[in-house]
Amino acid sequence: MKRVKTGIKGLDSLIGGGFLEGHSVLVCGAPGTGKTIFGLQFLYKGITESNENGLYVNVEDNIPKLKFYASEFGWNLDKLQNEKKIDFLEIPIDRMGFKIVDAVADKAAEINAKRIVIDSLSALSINAKRFDLPLRDQPDPTGTIGGKILHTAGYIPFEDTQQFTYLFIYRVSDLGATTLFLTDTPPSSEILTKDGVSEFVCDGVVYLQLHDTSKNVNRTLSVKKMRGSEIVPGMNSLKFTKKGLEVGEFKAFY
Repeated sequence: MKRVKTGIKGLDSLIGGGFLEGHSVLVCGAPGTGKTIFGLQFLYKGITESNENGLYVNVEDNIPKLKFYASEFGWNLDKLQNEKKIDFLEIPIDRMGFKIVDAVADKAAEINAKRIVIDSLSALSINAKRFDLPLRDQPDPTGTIGGKILHTAGYIPFEDTQQFTYLFIYRVSDLGATTLFLTDTPPSSEILTKDGVSEFVCDGVVYLQLHDTSKNVNRTLSVKKMRGSEIVPGMNSLKFTKKGLEVGEFKAFY
């Protein structure tokens, strides 16, 4: 399988050269750890260095804010959007029965997106009851439609947020793009995610942490899993530079 460069300096060497094309990767961490910048950098570098268009699916921040965050690193997203190399999809949380996977698929198809960022799974899970997800094609065992195969078996809402999260990741992964799912980690907890399932469903898990000591605030990155890749385990430093996030050698905190 083809390797997809992450665009995060120092990360590819930890995961065998990059993400595997078409894989789903969970980027989890508490607020302030750098998840949104990680997602924006993945898309921006994908466009400018790998010629792969990208889609940012947004629930929490509005698009002008995202573009402002990017501009702090010299990333001109307006220009790329005008060139139809990047686009944004804002997900409504005040509409019942919204077919979220169809919306993502349609927007991705418009620009032939090879990379997708979902921001965030935790926000979507809170509002899971408002979304309808498509079921897979299914046969007609009762013969009521003449033994044909349904192209879409139907759309259903989910009461169970874990079930929603599980199926949502699979349905977005069906689109074939290399996808980052951003999600929150509960503060002061050993649990990686609030939903408790996404870390098992996704092909890879990247864990961002914020270490606030008496003297310094330090960020770290750990690769918890990456299917099909030999990973370098352990904690690595994660720094904000003028050009974006950069992974470096871990140093003890004092």
